[in-house]
Order: sequence, then C-alpha cells, then structure tokens
Amino acid sequence: MKKLLSLGAAALMALTLAACSDDSDDEATTGAEETTSTVEHRDLTVMIAASMCDLAETAETEVEEALDIEVTTVCGGSSDLVAQIEAGADVDILVTANQSTADQITEAGGGTELDMIAINELVVVVPAGNPAGITGFDDSMNSADLVVCAPQVPCGDVSLQLAEINGITLNPVSEEGSVTDVLGKITSAQGDVGLVYRTDAISAGDAVEVFDIPNAADVPNNYPLVVIDSETADETEQAWIDAFTTGDGAQRMEDAGFSKP
Repeated sequence: MKKLLSLGAAALMALTLAACSDDSDDEATTGAEETTSTVEHRDLTVMIAASMCDLAETAETEVEEALDIEVTTVCGGSSDLVAQIEAGADVDILVTANQSTADQITEAGGGTELDMIAINELVVVVPAGNPAGITGFDDSMNSADLVVCAPQVPCGDVSLQLAEINGITLNPVSEEGSVTDVLGKITSAQGDVGLVYRTDAISAGDAVEVFDIPNAADVPNNYPLVVIDSETADETEQAWIDAFTTGDGAQRMEDAGFSKP
C-alpha cells in the first residue's frame, strides 16, 4: 500500500487549538473541533481516485503530528479500488471518480455515500511541441498514437460518451487502468495524444499542451465520498473529511483544477 495523506492545514490547526481550549471557549468552538478535541483517534485507511493522488501527498507530516494517527491512502483507478474493497480490503473511506463505482459499494450495502466533494472534466493533452500536429478533439487524432483510459475506468467511460456526443470515433493504441497512466505515457512520449482530466493536465505543467473538449462540461466526473461499512462517519473519519474538503484542503482542490459540486 502506498502511504499518503492530504488534509487541510487550516483545519488541522483548528483541531490542535480546540484540544487546548478551556470551557470558556465552548461557544466559539465548531462541532468538528469539539468532537476531535476529546477523541482518541485511530489509524485510518483511505482509498482515493488516482486523479486526486497528488492532493493526498500534501499534508502527510502535518496530519500525523496534529491527530497522532497514521493515515494510509491507496491511490488507483476507481474500478480497481472498488474491486479491492469487494475482495475484503480493510478500508474506512472511499473517494471515486464517478457515481457508478461508488454505487457498486453502496447498493451492495458496503457503505454510505456522504457527499459529492468535487467535479472534474476531460481535456486533450499532447507532449510539449505537439509533434503529431493534433488540432483538438477531432479527426487529427486518427493518425496519431492515442492513449485513453480503459472503458471500465471513469475517465474511459467519459471519453466514449464525449466521442459519441461530438461525432468522432476513438482508435486508441493503448487503454490504461488509470488516468495517471495515460498522462505518464504522454509526458514520456510513448503516445502522441491522450485524454486526461483537467487536473492532471495542470499537474503536468509545461510537459504537455492542452486542448479543451467540446461539451466536456456536460459529462463531468463527479467525486462521491463513501464511508465503508457504516451509515455515518465516526469522529476520526469526519476529522479527515473536514480537513480534506474545507479550508486549505478545499483551496488545494481548487488550485488543482477541481470544481465545486
């Protein structure tokens, strides 16, 4: 398992201050701060879609020091993460990159969806310099080495939907298990053009050039958050959720290119 963390520094500071406050501060203390200040936190395992993996690396040391816990985060394609849970993996929180993968868990009674925490959309990326002369999400991709996500992966499903909406046919030379694998093939010049999330394109910086996809906003990738084997989040899970989705955590998501639901 890859051990990662991503939580908001502002929320963590609030947790620390709450632990040090006396009774006179009760009225000014938020519900989350009240809860976490008196709870002996347990270790936590989070599974999160690959497109949010970079966010999960940001605040590792801060979280462990502030909450005195160990958070293990497993990043991967949403379908793979769900398969691991169905196979019995010990998980507390799941964040997927589309609704259908989260529904696999909730409809089977394996967890409860609490919130939709972010929205993403697909773009076209090419290596810097655009050696294949791609002009966008169009027929120029037909003669190029196109890399996409596999159909069972959220980014692959959306790729097919956008192709149908825009009246084009995709002829990929490679179908990958996660959007980060697609991006890796483009940045390493193993592909001429790829379909990735806007957040991944932003993270790649000058290594890629980006083309918007027509109608991409009409087929967004939603990121539902599910607590596993529970109807509600316990104190430790809620502390992670609050820190990841509010304060500095929310700002990091916005800076990365995610939109609010």
